[in-house]
Amino acid sequence: MESFYKIEDPSKRTFPSLYGFTQPQNIDVYLKMKAKQAEVIARVESEGLGDRKYQSLLSHGLDNVRKLEDFAKDLS
Repeated sequence: MESFYKIEDPSKRTFPSLYGFTQPQNIDVYLKMKAKQAEVIARVESEGLGDRKYQSLLSHGLDNVRKLEDFAKDLS
């Protein structure tokens, strides 16, 4: 996320936490991708553990995305 604020050229930005996802062009797309990533992680980590575990992991992941969004708002 720091790349958005320190690197002007979008082609030079790197996002190691979004491995397997396309490179975001702005912070809004980045946050949407992080939310999608939270869904994927929750689905994979809760496989065979039931819906309640999935909901718990998803809630935790989306809470982290909300914290990133709040942080980004504070920076801009």
